[in-house]
Amino acid sequence: MTVNSNNLLPNNLLATIAKLGFPIAVQSALVAVLSLADVLMVSDFGKEATAAVGIASKWHFVAIMIMAGLASANGTLVAQYWGRGDTRSAKTVSMIAANFGLKVLLPISLLITFGATYIMMLQTQDAKVIELGATYLWYGFPILLLTHLIIVVEASMRSSGDTVTPLIFSSGTIVLNIALNYWLIKGGLGVPAMGVAGAALATTISRLIQVVGTLIYLKWRSHWLLTTESSPERPSLRLSYRRLALPLTLGSVLWAFGTMVYQMIFGHMGTTELAVYSMLGPFESLCYSIFFGISISCSVLIGQALGRSQFAQAEAMASYFIRVVFICGIALGGIMWLNQDWVLYALNLDTPELAPLAAPAVTILCCGLWLRMLNMTIINGMIRAGGDNVFCLRMDFIAMWLTGLPVCAIAAFVVGLEFRFVYGLMFIEEALKFTLCYRRYKQKYWITNLTVVTQENPQTPQAA
Repeated sequence: MTVNSNNLLPNNLLATIAKLGFPIAVQSALVAVLSLADVLMVSDFGKEATAAVGIASKWHFVAIMIMAGLASANGTLVAQYWGRGDTRSAKTVSMIAANFGLKVLLPISLLITFGATYIMMLQTQDAKVIELGATYLWYGFPILLLTHLIIVVEASMRSSGDTVTPLIFSSGTIVLNIALNYWLIKGGLGVPAMGVAGAALATTISRLIQVVGTLIYLKWRSHWLLTTESSPERPSLRLSYRRLALPLTLGSVLWAFGTMVYQMIFGHMGTTELAVYSMLGPFESLCYSIFFGISISCSVLIGQALGRSQFAQAEAMASYFIRVVFICGIALGGIMWLNQDWVLYALNLDTPELAPLAAPAVTILCCGLWLRMLNMTIINGMIRAGGDNVFCLRMDFIAMWLTGLPVCAIAAFVVGLEFRFVYGLMFIEEALKFTLCYRRYKQKYWITNLTVVTQENPQTPQAA
């Protein structure tokens, strides 16, 4: 990538962002569409089924956040080693991430499955919701292990500049999943309607097919993830990975549990409130998908620049990304606000029972969208790209656990505020996060080369 000498930005940066970010944004949007399809299809079975899928999927979400933490550390190191031209170290880190994650996720999968009924009780007192949610978790037992393998492979591909292949496989998997959802949830072709259980089983089957298909593809293409020789005996790489992965994973888990506590708050406010919140979650993810693509492309480009010790260029790109995300966030929020009625209709939230709660929440979401997106880009695309994960852990704990959650809990159960006010108070967390993470961004602790130079791999960073 050539550099514009006038402002240190790479030439054709916007085109590069689009090339990297667009496939990721589309893939993220498709994942959100899948989550939304799960909820919409089971909503025909009643608000209890909608709430059950919303709650049960949150437990999978917590586990996926563990995977995301492990894969993000993997992606950070792969991007920097790839920028330095050290594919052997990139392969080794990927193997470390895959093996370590499987060891962590197997007991978690067993706990979520065999303790399904009890963990559902933490979020609701509705017996029917508990029963349906436990059924969902039982049918989804293998999902987490299969998903981890895919997430690690996708992180390595993206960090090496290939965002199209993950999109192709993910798109095919999601289309298959939605088709299986329709068939298994509603029944047909000799299969009885399975409802909530059908949603989980469809995801399990499609994810298994995705893993097998990905392995066949990697072997067919003689991909570097299979053909490059790894160096598992290098303790420096293992230590480097763990130093990044442990605080990052802990932060991801704390954040995921925090989102579950928010769900518990709304769940104990009432089943209707929980159903509305469960419907808004996947829609939020759909809105965030384009910004997720931008944040990942930011992480890849900045990570590769840091791996080459091109620090001035990394800083210039970071400033550019912040401006782009701010403008796009304001624009998207405005478009959503102008089309609120359509949003409520598309989410089945325009009924007399749900609309009074959902309409104000959508307005609040439109107003706060830019703030969440800016936080995501600064945290994931810049601070974590430079390995400053301990700060991110502290920031999440302060903003969510010491501020956002207590404020919402007090508002709901002590003051007795309505759903819309409690939902709006969730954005206090985002405001505090922005204050903390923007200050850290300006302090430049994230501008760090994390690659490990050894006698075995003596490559030196390329000149800026």
